[in-house]
Amino acid sequence: MKRSIVIIILTFCYSLSIFAQSEQHGIVATQATKVDNLFNAYNNINTSGVSIMVIRDSQVIYNRSFGLADVEHKVPATPQTNYRLASVTKQFTAMAIMILKDEGRISLDDPLVKFFPNIHSYGKKITIRHMLNHTSGLLNYGDLIPEGTTIPLTDKDVLHLIEPLDSTDFEPGTKFAYSNTAYSLLSLIVAKVSGMPYKDFLKQRIFEPLGMTYSIANVMGDSIYNRAYGYDQKADGLKMSDQSIYSYILGDGGVYSSVTDLYKWNEALYKPVLVKQETLDEIFTISSKEHEHLGYGYGWYIDTKYGKKRVSHTGGTSGFSTYIIRYPEIKFSVIILANLDEGFTVAKVGDAIEDIYLKEKELSGSSISFRQ
Repeated sequence: MKRSIVIIILTFCYSLSIFAQSEQHGIVATQATKVDNLFNAYNNINTSGVSIMVIRDSQVIYNRSFGLADVEHKVPATPQTNYRLASVTKQFTAMAIMILKDEGRISLDDPLVKFFPNIHSYGKKITIRHMLNHTSGLLNYGDLIPEGTTIPLTDKDVLHLIEPLDSTDFEPGTKFAYSNTAYSLLSLIVAKVSGMPYKDFLKQRIFEPLGMTYSIANVMGDSIYNRAYGYDQKADGLKMSDQSIYSYILGDGGVYSSVTDLYKWNEALYKPVLVKQETLDEIFTISSKEHEHLGYGYGWYIDTKYGKKRVSHTGGTSGFSTYIIRYPEIKFSVIILANLDEGFTVAKVGDAIEDIYLKEKELSGSSISFRQ
């Protein structure tokens, strides 16, 4: 009799487990359909591409690509397509700096002039920390480029634009001002301290250890495996907008990667693989504030959404829009890579996908247009 009762209980528990799994699979499938519906506009043989990955507890629960990586040659976008990351690159530059910090080769309190002695006296006041958290006051290099410049710039060109200046925008450390200049110079610091080009440092110290096989920094003359080409949506149609004079400035936006490789990056950020745990914690701790509800760590924005800590960063450049969103407390992440700049509102895409998976009430309407 007792044995029969035990069997009945076990059978009931097993049935509940199967039902729960089935219900969970049904929820995931419904969520995936809702995400699919967001990209109905990509059912067009002449559209640019987008790749999306959603990760929960290290499991990929959504991984699809829409449109074309190369419109002219009708090459489909795939999860292995490499997109220009734009400012999402900054998290790799920050990690490279923190690797060197862990090794005792630099301090975050080191002044800029230590590495570049030709910079004026204000370089004594700007520290690596100020550069990491956008409080350096360095002028925007885009405003310093001579009119009519057509030859693409490198990070060394950014340094040469900064060296003659005799002042900063504000007293370093006193306010937040997003700075591409700072991250460009940080990549030069990585190269100078490590004794190898920034591109090689990323490859040897980050990409290869994590198995990010095809991620690469965009150096002039190099080929990029399985790359997407950039586009803008204009009034008269889709126009290629793949490169600009900023395309070979690496530290602030020069990395190409795929959602497949970025999955490996996302997972590595949960444990002390590249740096010590306390260093990893520091990266994701607010070091400065853009405004009351939005902070910045090192290479990541930090805020709260759905009652949980969120770390994220968008990227936008000629022909590309990108976004990485992470909720480390619940191990939930969204990666969005698109080879469209004008005509793609990446923040709106991210908000919609977050709502589908993290917001209890359903979205009103089954389709949202992100293309103008």
